[in-house]
Amino acid sequence: MPTAHEDDDCVDTQKLEDLVVRALGRRNLTERQVVSLVEEKGGDSTQASEVLERMRELGYVDDIRVAEELVHRLSEAKGKSRAVVAREMSSRGIPREVIDGALSEVSDEHERSVAIDLALKRGAQLSHVDDAAFDRRLTGYLARRGYSSGIVREAIAAARAERSQRVRFQ
Repeated sequence: MPTAHEDDDCVDTQKLEDLVVRALGRRNLTERQVVSLVEEKGGDSTQASEVLERMRELGYVDDIRVAEELVHRLSEAKGKSRAVVAREMSSRGIPREVIDGALSEVSDEHERSVAIDLALKRGAQLSHVDDAAFDRRLTGYLARRGYSSGIVREAIAAARAERSQRVRFQ
């Protein structure tokens, strides 16, 4: 027969599970984030392991799924580079092999293509600035998204070529 102390541990673990499920309702969490959340809310390492195992059993926590979602959201939807996506995954505690697997879907050519598309769109908004400011602003814009200098140069060259083809009425 369980003692009152053991019943308290079960209730606490159940409360921690409920807390994690509510957090998962707001956004996907990695395994490390689940463990950190449980420990942050006063759970011990045993409870953190139990809660994590329960979340895995229910299919609520999956680092591979989180990594794929981050690649889609950050790389494809927001135009971030592989380096930025990898840093975000790493900061969320996703293991290196999972990061590498998820990022293997993003080819060099795809990354270059996304950077050029971003530069063309942003360049169209910069029609009112001179060439030096155009280059400077596009460089900063793409660099903040984590693109390498080589890709930035190619994207700016494409945007500059597009800019020179436009007819300007003054």
